[in-house]
Amino acid sequence: MKSKYLIAIIVVAVVLVGSVYLFQRNTKAPAQVSSRGQEEVTAENPTYGHIHSLFRNPTDGTILMGTHHGLFKSNDEGKTMVKVETKSEVAAEDFMNFAYDPSTNTIYAGGHDVGIMKSTDGGSTWFKTDSGVKGADIHALAINPLDPNSLYAFSVDNGVFRTKDGATSWYRIDDGPVNPSVRAFGYMATPSSMDRNMRTDKTTNIGYLWAGTGGGLYSSFACFCGWTKTEGISDNATIYALAPDPVNRGRMLVGTRDGIFETTDEGQSFSKLALGAANITALAFDQANSNVVLAATNDGVLYKSIDGGKDWTTIR
Repeated sequence: MKSKYLIAIIVVAVVLVGSVYLFQRNTKAPAQVSSRGQEEVTAENPTYGHIHSLFRNPTDGTILMGTHHGLFKSNDEGKTMVKVETKSEVAAEDFMNFAYDPSTNTIYAGGHDVGIMKSTDGGSTWFKTDSGVKGADIHALAINPLDPNSLYAFSVDNGVFRTKDGATSWYRIDDGPVNPSVRAFGYMATPSSMDRNMRTDKTTNIGYLWAGTGGGLYSSFACFCGWTKTEGISDNATIYALAPDPVNRGRMLVGTRDGIFETTDEGQSFSKLALGAANITALAFDQANSNVVLAATNDGVLYKSIDGGKDWTTIR
């Protein structure tokens, strides 16, 4: 009799273990968030992978597009893109961001596992220029247009770094916003209330550094005395790209999972632009004419506006 009970217990145990195993296999586990907190959009272009950044060179009108599969260049306003066979001190394949110094025609770039680089020949040749930066995964880069020797970079898991000598040397200034998934910087060079209170509003060290994250939009005064999440855009907005207007300096475009938003009052309020595309991961103004704006979706669709973002046409 005892053997019969023992057999029954074994059968029940086997059934229970099998049921748990099948349940675990058929239940999708929740997505894991790494320490970097970086949310990635899923759609990909077979040629480019993810589209990360755009830059329109004011010297010749060429367009650079930073992607997960390398740097691409267009000589025909974006209709065709050709991969640039870059010469570099590092294996530079993933260009996540650009910054531009018009006084020297220098293009700066950062990306996954490449650190910070610069090019003085339109993007063909790149040199490392990140002495003092800890880490090589640069998810955000911005330049102060009033002082192009002053740049800011976000190194994943290492914080915000600054240079005052045109990227010759860098030093760490703070951790960055509380939300760790920083993926874009934008420098708005307008006097803040703190600049006026401190009587620094006539200097070049003024304004706000904006940070787009996977959980909203943050800003910090030029003094770097803390970060504030803006109330003008959804707390849950996934921010992929920031483009301060080079001419109207209180204006900035924000590329998000839900489209493009605009502020014209230094970030106090935002309104959504008419472009009906989602996952806007790259934005760029023409540096000389801010009525010309480029935008790209993560999966490779390129748009252009010639009226500052009111109307858009599909380039390809």
